[in-house]
Amino acid sequence: MPISFGKLSVSYAKGLLASIFIGPKDILGIDIGSYAIKLAHIQHDATGPRLRAWGRLQLDFKQEVAAEEKKQQAINLLRAFLIQKGIQVQHAATSVSGNAVIVRYVKFPRLTKEELSSTLETEAEPFIPFDIKDVQLGFHILGEIVEEGQKKMETVLVAAKKDAVQGRVDVLESAGLKPTIIDVDSFALENIFSFIRNPKEEALTTLYLNMGHTVTNLSIIEAGVTRVVRDIFISGNAFTKAIMKALQCDYTKAEELKKTHGLLLDAEEKEKALQEGNRDALAVSQAVAGVLKDMVGEVHRSVDFYLSQGPERSVALIVLAGGSAKIKNLAKHLTIELKVPVEVMNPFAFLKESTDVPQDVWPAMGVAVGLALRKFGDWT
Repeated sequence: MPISFGKLSVSYAKGLLASIFIGPKDILGIDIGSYAIKLAHIQHDATGPRLRAWGRLQLDFKQEVAAEEKKQQAINLLRAFLIQKGIQVQHAATSVSGNAVIVRYVKFPRLTKEELSSTLETEAEPFIPFDIKDVQLGFHILGEIVEEGQKKMETVLVAAKKDAVQGRVDVLESAGLKPTIIDVDSFALENIFSFIRNPKEEALTTLYLNMGHTVTNLSIIEAGVTRVVRDIFISGNAFTKAIMKALQCDYTKAEELKKTHGLLLDAEEKEKALQEGNRDALAVSQAVAGVLKDMVGEVHRSVDFYLSQGPERSVALIVLAGGSAKIKNLAKHLTIELKVPVEVMNPFAFLKESTDVPQDVWPAMGVAVGLALRKFGDWT
């Protein structure tokens, strides 16, 4: 399901923003976050997909570090990793999200694909809150509908800021890689959907929350088709800042406390903390719960929007991914608050062989694995 623009193409649910190269089958998936870089190399052979290499490279995170310095640090870490692991794969897939990307579901007058391609800037401009000259545009036609007696086509419209795309390209090229696919975090994560869901679950509507350091990607998949995509700016960093404020500590200490304590979920846990005089645990839990209250509100808004789009809709499952998904008792807390089963993603569940990836790292690897599962030709 290709969507092309200039030298780049956008393929909805099968590789957004992909440059149209023809090359080898293997692609190195690289998720360049603001806190860490995650990498995965998955090789496909006669026995199925195999994880050949993986990495989680933590950036020397300092809030005051300039963008160019962080960019150079990412390049240096990538170069060192590739040399250390002896990785020969040259083609890489990466992704963008947050303020750099806009995804809109739009009903256009019925046109052919060629007609819409030729008039895309004009048709898209009313729906894009950026200068149309500053973005790469793409679309995918979901299907035809009749609205108020008029034939229209339901279309996914995607706009990615050119400078954000170029920033990713610069990092990969400077590390000696060829940027073959530039995806969007939500769609890269959902690429794992068909690999890890069994046939009985594929019919269920699933909500994904990819909780990164600075942004949480939310998406809702209905029968294998994404119906809602949005980014929520409540994430791991928000939890850390709340802990800093509550305990009057620095960033490093707050990160440590977040990982150690997480949420106190029931009265027994809280009573134990009280008896032990563990004020830090109580304060951390209260700070994290306060941030989660806002996140739950945002999730409810997205679900309500999805439910308003048609009758007999419901969300059957919520899947957590991202580095913040491992916060103690988070999944249990969200299950209670949202009244929907919540599970933490294991992006390696489809592999036949066990991996040496520590379990606490699994959810953070979701986007990287989804990128590594992209294939040349997905967008053709």
